[in-house]
Amino acid sequence: MLVAAGPAAAGAALAADGWPAKPVRIIAPYGAGGSYDVIARMLAQKLGEQVGQSFLVDARPGAAGRIGMEVGVKAPPDGYTMIVIGNTQTIAPAVHKSVPYDLATSLDYVSMVATLMNTFVVSPGLPVNTLAELVAYSKAKPGMARYGSGGTGSITHLAGEMLRVATGGDFTHVPYKAGALAIPAIMTNDIQFGMLNLLNAQPHIQSGKLRVIAVSGLKRSTQFPNVPTLDEAGAKGLEIVEFHALAMPRGTPAAIVSRLNAEIGRALVTPDLRQQFAQQAAEPAPASPAETRRYVLNEQAKFAKVVKQIGLDPTD
Repeated sequence: MLVAAGPAAAGAALAADGWPAKPVRIIAPYGAGGSYDVIARMLAQKLGEQVGQSFLVDARPGAAGRIGMEVGVKAPPDGYTMIVIGNTQTIAPAVHKSVPYDLATSLDYVSMVATLMNTFVVSPGLPVNTLAELVAYSKAKPGMARYGSGGTGSITHLAGEMLRVATGGDFTHVPYKAGALAIPAIMTNDIQFGMLNLLNAQPHIQSGKLRVIAVSGLKRSTQFPNVPTLDEAGAKGLEIVEFHALAMPRGTPAAIVSRLNAEIGRALVTPDLRQQFAQQAAEPAPASPAETRRYVLNEQAKFAKVVKQIGLDPTD
């Protein structure tokens, strides 16, 4: 067995020694201009500077990330394809009948990249200032505490259901074709609340057009230090953050995965990249490949649990 393993190990080492000999593609199964695309491009620029080779972001949006994921997991595992992994990919297996990947078997995880806190915001016209008051309002006026989302099965939908389960609130889901369409509806009290990531929510909170009642991390936001976390506000243990991670097709040489993990860790402590992330309200979150795998699979299990709890049937 040792003799048989020798050539394979030597081949992997040689592949890593010459890496990268050409540009590395980063497939982002998200639309251009969103936080996943922007953060991937920031990191790609820094990695290129560090290793002396281009890292090119290839946006492949559509079908809840399934289009880009299929391209990514079917790419040769030669170290020249990375895949941006986020919340959508962890939710898709629970809400769609068919996905072209298995998060446990299709990927070699490289590193976590960043997390982005979410906020729970209410209409300024709603007479509530805390999560407890929102829950009380919903019970006093059944059907009148409506929350908006980017569609059934989206993270903003599941977040509302997780909050309902955790607090016992009488919340009603109102799906929109896109999450951005829910924002003006909250402002005008057509719907009463919703979840927005910190970057999108911040200017509206500061202008008074939205009122923030909780942040979704397990620690408070530096931007809103006086706003309690969901856990502090009564939704014990509940955490719903936007996460950014990177993986590669299964079978990528371990030496390349290790090298990339080190380069990403090195990039995430540089002052210029940290400043760029801060402008996106993103917190650098380097992690080992094993830690990244564990985090992603835990997120998948968390969303699968709530989908089962609410009896949501998978769609095509």
